[in-house]
Amino acid sequence: MSQSSGASEQLPPDLQKQIVISAYVFAGSTAVFVWDILNNLRSEYYLFSRHRLNAATVGYFASRIASFVYSAVNTIFRRPAYPLQDCTVAYAAFNVFCPIGVSGTASLFFFRVRAIFDSELLPTIIFGCLWLAVLASSITTTVAVGAIGLGDPTVCVAVPRHFPPVLFAFSGIAITVNDTIVFFAISYRLITNFQAEQQAPGEQVKVLFSGANLPAFSKSLFMDGQMYYLITVVANIVATVMIFVPVSPVYHGFLVIPNVTITSIMACRVYRNTKLGITRGRGDLTLPTLNTVAASGNTVPGVHLSGVRFPSQHTGITGELRTGANESDFTEHEESRTDIQLHFMSRDKNSSYLSQPHDIP
Repeated sequence: MSQSSGASEQLPPDLQKQIVISAYVFAGSTAVFVWDILNNLRSEYYLFSRHRLNAATVGYFASRIASFVYSAVNTIFRRPAYPLQDCTVAYAAFNVFCPIGVSGTASLFFFRVRAIFDSELLPTIIFGCLWLAVLASSITTTVAVGAIGLGDPTVCVAVPRHFPPVLFAFSGIAITVNDTIVFFAISYRLITNFQAEQQAPGEQVKVLFSGANLPAFSKSLFMDGQMYYLITVVANIVATVMIFVPVSPVYHGFLVIPNVTITSIMACRVYRNTKLGITRGRGDLTLPTLNTVAASGNTVPGVHLSGVRFPSQHTGITGELRTGANESDFTEHEESRTDIQLHFMSRDKNSSYLSQPHDIP
């Protein structure tokens, strides 16, 4: 887009108000991001220095760094104190951080759902295609969105180019669909692995959104991941709907920065907590083991709680979680640790319970 020819003219009061409001929203989002980074510097140092580098870790730092740069630069150049001579060129330059951060965040969703489904081929293909859709759609933002300079001193404002609104919203729609499907897929997997089949439909819906009545360990897994993912789903929906609301163009995309910030913080938090073994809640967590017990002369599956405990908010648990384990299978180290492997319980056609390992990247 061409630079505004009337940059030296005074802006209308309504437009000035809209720009100021969006500037405060951007500044607030960036401040939250800075606080989150400072609050987790030690954890990120451990994550980088004490764990091998893999695709998931690359996605983590891509989401972290690119999303922060995208948020911070938008905040800086929305301020009149930092005027630019050519908003179009400047915005095109730093807008490339958007697809990097968004695709990095989506990759963390992909690796988590892949681990929950034990790297099965069909879920890997489905969610891999969804990740590619998010990547492709986020790249369209570099084409569909431009910037113009308004007022004196010049303030850079992102506006849609001359494309249909659906192209501008394509990225938000793809991200919302991906995050929503991932949320429900993981919730379904947790429920079917741990919850009784005789439960009423209303109770199953309650478990789907709250993790109620799940065993302590699976509920902790739910709370550490699904509640944060649910927040990202809501944030994506609100930001996408805002694009189609009949308001000033300044407001159409002013929730994009908060949305990028929230989704990156939440997805990175889930990955960081999982990788470092941090759990939510108070007290010890107990991992249920499934054994067979006799009833009415027949062998039927029953539930027996073993003595495996996990101290809450502890980052030094090492070893392998498996059925029939005991406390001697776990060691605690301050300087080094290995990745955690989860063994979820599933039942085959003969009602025998099988232990299936699920590696978390």
